[in-house]
Order: sequence, then structure tokens, then C-alpha cells
Amino acid sequence: MRTHLIWASVIALLTAGLSLAAASSLRNVFGNYTTVVRFALLIATLCVVFGPIVKGIGPARAAKYLWEKQDIVASRVQADQARHYFLRTIGFSGFLLFVYALVIFVRAGDGAVQKTFLQWDLIELSYVDIIKALWINVVIAVVAQIMSMIFGLVLAIGRLLPGRSLGPIRALAVAYVDVFRALPAIIVIYLICFGLPLTGIPYLSQASPIVYAVAALTITFSAYNAELFRSGIEAVHESQVSAALSLGMTPFSVMRKVVLPQAFRNITAPLLSYFIALQKDTALVNVVGIIDVFTQAKIFASAYFNLSTISVVCFLFIVLTIPQTRLVDALLARRDKRFSKSSGAK
Repeated sequence: MRTHLIWASVIALLTAGLSLAAASSLRNVFGNYTTVVRFALLIATLCVVFGPIVKGIGPARAAKYLWEKQDIVASRVQADQARHYFLRTIGFSGFLLFVYALVIFVRAGDGAVQKTFLQWDLIELSYVDIIKALWINVVIAVVAQIMSMIFGLVLAIGRLLPGRSLGPIRALAVAYVDVFRALPAIIVIYLICFGLPLTGIPYLSQASPIVYAVAALTITFSAYNAELFRSGIEAVHESQVSAALSLGMTPFSVMRKVVLPQAFRNITAPLLSYFIALQKDTALVNVVGIIDVFTQAKIFASAYFNLSTISVVCFLFIVLTIPQTRLVDALLARRDKRFSKSSGAK
């Protein structure tokens, strides 16, 4: 408990000192009010980080007194409460240390970092065009995800086909999955988008670059989705398949009505995770000249010698991805909860 108190006090003092440095770095923002801001920030920081320490001192003293009185249980209760307050100080201080360090970094060199990555007038000038270009990434991601799911399901079923006679199909599916899981997506995009137009094959060499990009991402992510579908199908117990076949259902009906619905339910969250990865990889299509969100941002960055437009792209991808990530977490939590209930019922 004493160790917790010492560490909490040291980190709290360090946080208070860093708050002064952060307020000083904002002097050009607040001008004559910098002193007032510095004082207000210091007082607020002291209240946040030292408040729990003050609250924890009382239980700490009570724990020591009760220990001397041989009331071990009550002493441990008070000691645990004191540690809770000291750890709260450490947690708040760690958060504020990161925030203050980030402010100091952004304002370093008289705001040079902020001017390079967060120049507001350039962001205001470019954000409309960048958001419009984001639509290309969204279209590519959605279409490629649908196609890769369909093709991945075909690959998964092909890999699970029984019998020696279908061995060549299984080997082909395994080879496809292994090869395209090994290749970086950017290489496949480059080969498809630049290679197919050079072949001169009618229709195949005359498609839009966006179509080529969708095809490249479909080829790549279908390999990942195939393994995901295979794991979901194999997770369905074979007794359910046997029971369905014993009722006179055809193998196709068993797969469509019994196996696949359960497999989809089991892999919903991982499938969404792959879709998030696919969305991020759509930024790779800029290497083949497609005017996507990243390319549009680079045009502004090259024209104004500033990377603030790239920061806009980062923000847009964060806004798209984080809600989906939280949805994945919610789906996984619900699945685990359902599994725990079913296990408890058994």
C-alpha cells in the first residue's frame, strides 16, 4: 500500500509539471491569457490527480490502526479501499500524461507539427473533395467484400468435398488459398490493374481500373474468407448433418438449410473484421492511378506542400472503422454470452 502511495504521488507530481509545460506550449493560442490558462490547468490537474490520494490517506491510516489492533479482516478492507484510490490517481495521471505529451508534441517548434499535419484552412479547403473521393473506396470495398464472400464460400466448399475422386478439386482450392494468402494485396493489385490491360485480350483488357481493383481485392480476400467459411462449416457438429441426411434431405439441402446458417452465425464477427481490413486496403489502389480518397489527399498535399489533407484521410478511416470494430466486439460478447448460457444449461 505504501508503494502504491509513493508511485501515485510521484506520477501525480510529474503530471502537474507536464500540465504547466503543455499550457506554456499553447501561449500563441491564448495570448495574454496564457498565465490564466496555465494556472487553471494546474489547479484542475492537481484536483484530478491528488484528489484520490487525499481520499485514500484516511483508509490507509485506518488500515494501519486496525492492523495494530489485530483486526485483520477490517484492516485488509480499508487497505484495499486505499489502494483503489491510489490506483485511480495512477490511472488518471497516465491518461493526462499522454494528453499533455501529445499537446506538447503538436505545439513543438512554435506549432510546426500542427501546421504540418493540422492546418485548418487547408483542411477546410479540401475536405469536401476528399469526402467525395472516399465514395470510390466505399464502392470498391463493398463490391469486393460481396464478391470475395461468394468466391470464398465456393472455395471453402470445394476444399471440404469428400472422396478421392474429388481430390484434385480439393488440392486446387488448397493451392489457391495458400498462394493468395501468401501474396501481399498491393502486388496482386499491381499485377491485375497493369497486367491485364497489357494482354490485349478483348473485353478483359478494356475494363475500368476500378473493376480491376475490385477483382484484385476479391482474389486476395476470397482466400481469407475461404478459410473463415471452412472453420465455420467445420464448427457445425457432424451429428446435425447425419440427422438431416437421415430425414431424407439431400446433401445440397443440408448444406443450405442446416450447415450454412449456423456457419454464418458463428463467423459473423470475424467476417466483419476481414471487411474492416478490406476497407483499409482499398487505399492501396492509389498505386495504379485510381483517384480514391488517398490519391485526392495527395494531390492537395503536393500542391500545398502540407500533409493536413492526409490527416483528413486518417480521420475518415477512423470514423468508418471504429464503429465497425465496436460492433465486432459486441457480436463476440453476445456470442460468448450465448455460449456460456448454453454450457450452463448443459
